[in-house]
Amino acid sequence: MAGVLSPTPACAQWTNRYAKLSDFGHHVYFEQHELPILANGPTDPAPAPDGKTLAFAAKGWIWRLNLESGVATRLTDSSGVDSRPRWSPNGDRLAMVRDDGKDTSVVILSTATGREQVINTPSIELDPEFSADGDYLYYSSGRDGVLSLWRRHLSSGVDEQLTDLPQVERNARRMPGGLIYLHGNRESRVLRMREFVTGTDRVIHAETQTYHLTADTHPKQRLIVYSAPIDNDYHLWTVDIDHPTVKHRLTDGKSFALTPAFSADGEHVYFVDLDEARQFRIKRMRTYGGAASPVEIKRWDYQASTGTLSLSLTDAAGQPVTARVAIAGSAKSGAGHPVAFDRDATYFDSQSGRHYFYVPGQAALNVPVGEYQVTVARGPMVPVVTHKVQVRAGKVATVAATLAPLWDASSAGYVSADHHIHLNGDGHHRATHQDALRLLAGEDLKQVSPMSWDRWERRIDAPLIGVETTEAGRVVDQGQEVRSHFHGHVSLLGTERPFAPWFFGPDNPTLGNPDLSNGDVIAFARSNDAFVTYVHPIATDVDPFTHLEDAPIPTELLSDAVLADRIGLEMVCAWTSPLGNSHLWYRLLNVGQPVAAMSGTDMWVDFHRTPAVGTGRTYVRLDAASPTADAVREAAAAGRSFVTTGPALLFDLSNGAQPGGVTPAGRQSWRVELTSTVAVDVLEILVNGAVVQRLSGVEAGKSRTYTGETTLPQGGWIAARAYASAPVADAWPTMHARPFAHSSPIWISRVGSTEAHARAAAAKDLIRGIDFAERRARASYGEVEMPRMQARFDQARAKLREMIQPGSPPRASNEAPPRQPQ
Repeated sequence: MAGVLSPTPACAQWTNRYAKLSDFGHHVYFEQHELPILANGPTDPAPAPDGKTLAFAAKGWIWRLNLESGVATRLTDSSGVDSRPRWSPNGDRLAMVRDDGKDTSVVILSTATGREQVINTPSIELDPEFSADGDYLYYSSGRDGVLSLWRRHLSSGVDEQLTDLPQVERNARRMPGGLIYLHGNRESRVLRMREFVTGTDRVIHAETQTYHLTADTHPKQRLIVYSAPIDNDYHLWTVDIDHPTVKHRLTDGKSFALTPAFSADGEHVYFVDLDEARQFRIKRMRTYGGAASPVEIKRWDYQASTGTLSLSLTDAAGQPVTARVAIAGSAKSGAGHPVAFDRDATYFDSQSGRHYFYVPGQAALNVPVGEYQVTVARGPMVPVVTHKVQVRAGKVATVAATLAPLWDASSAGYVSADHHIHLNGDGHHRATHQDALRLLAGEDLKQVSPMSWDRWERRIDAPLIGVETTEAGRVVDQGQEVRSHFHGHVSLLGTERPFAPWFFGPDNPTLGNPDLSNGDVIAFARSNDAFVTYVHPIATDVDPFTHLEDAPIPTELLSDAVLADRIGLEMVCAWTSPLGNSHLWYRLLNVGQPVAAMSGTDMWVDFHRTPAVGTGRTYVRLDAASPTADAVREAAAAGRSFVTTGPALLFDLSNGAQPGGVTPAGRQSWRVELTSTVAVDVLEILVNGAVVQRLSGVEAGKSRTYTGETTLPQGGWIAARAYASAPVADAWPTMHARPFAHSSPIWISRVGSTEAHARAAAAKDLIRGIDFAERRARASYGEVEMPRMQARFDQARAKLREMIQPGSPPRASNEAPPRQPQ
């Protein structure tokens, strides 16, 4: 995914549910990495001052574990997700974060009375920590548009702002006379020490971009313990505050040790890691090293009666299937409180606010008594199934869901693929190809291409590049994303070795030769039989050529697309606008470049807050019963496909021509079959980017066949698209705000043919775009020479100028653009 998307004058497809912070380009990164998560297993261990109990978060509530008996007692029963508990010095209060799915607040619970004191603003509050005397509470708040540290005097309610650094300050931990806290700013994640007496605030430990850098302070010594990464592992380290250049690693081997916390006497460190089912568990080890031992939870005391919620998921033939499930409780179990899964990771849909997970046919969940709503989905073609069920004490309540698609891709001769996801992106869960295959089954998706990527010195999933895993007809084929910020991110599909460097551009730290170009990546792909796609290009619905001053187009996309023999454009993606991408794509097709329409959800299997895999997908036309990843990729590159965020759209001509093929000019009859589980109100037939016929779409859960005629010019292309004219707040079973589908083009006369007027108009706009990209590149690189990129700008413009008819100079930037579909 892009590091920071440039602001543009219209709403993006992905919208943040939580209050927007002013210094984050794309809020999804903040919401994923800084906000709490919902997990079935225990997280955020907080040893109590008495040394006998331990608070932690699990199942969305706070629990207190008796370390001797192993009994965990539930302390909260809110409808929100409670997490990150911290004790007052004498143990009479417990502070925590409460997340209602749209906002977070800090809650202080009296352990004696159960009374709650809430600190909340319209923005985000996080990570409470009591002062040593218990009179103050330190916490993070985004009330001024930036997440900063604040201190509240609890008896008077008076707040004082302590920090004012860019982006993130959180995870404060008290120390004598000050605080240790996390500061995250772009590529840097550091631990800072703030001393109140001297007024100093300095870095004591630094990491490059890593998201689980959390620390705790020793109760007696000037010592901290923190979690930090080595590639995909996370280890625990201790550091003497007065000698921070010297550190001691506590954990060994493969490790995913997170959220460390010292015991009350400082002799032990508690932390969590993951088991084979991606469930968190608490462990303990001595402060000075040694083997870690599990902290066993022998019994869960809900302080309420519980029952069993049993799930049975089958297809139309009665066979068990894996499907996506969201469960939320009612008043008796906490109004709307989400249920987490105990056999795999639980996810959060940032668009609808649902927590969801994947059930492999059957599951039995122990939950507090009450009424629950169970929502089941399986990919974009299966209508959502919803049940309300009453769970009674000691009883089993069963929900049986039959999941039948409105349109079956395999029967129609199509194979579904998502050509851009990530396996691991420094999320909370850690993932393998087997985890990805489980999600594919749950979304009725056949193939997926995870992109390995780097975090400066951390090459996440680098060993998997070129690895292909197949199971039950589903394929995971690992590629690479070259994260050339500013130039534009590109994916390499089908590569068996990585392109290096993994990142470059003026927005990155200078770690090597800055004279690099995405053209180098394209040349690498050509020599390694790989396919390059520009991913998540246009953020909003607005035609990017109408506001080039906002830099809506990745810097090298236009020149690369004009010059490349084979290249893809990610038309559908969870984070960007398919309408905005269409405006760009049509111009490239109009100058005769057969740029392939590609898909990519750009989700992360290891993230908690992420859309479902296959939210953006391609359906390619193939006869093979079990096609290879190479065959699917080549079919997509050849345009034998349609891309979609949900609807199925089949387009052909009466002469037998289908997308990727060729038709003669003249009068031609066309046919469209449109099926959608959600309402799609617009169907359009386009010739060379202009709408030649606009028809009403289909209601949710309906199919419709359309026919018509149009006269085709001597060159260019014809295609069909369908979409919802307004974004949708809850688009389940898909998770994109814009239901949308677009066929690849049928070319007129030959692949890459053009119509003179459309070609000239598009060439003028593309030249304007390249001119702006050049000016922006020169301003961004400053005195650094960039001859490789400059040469590609010049070559692309020269090619485009040949397409403009003599006597028709390029249009000035203030002239009206050519007519484009709305």
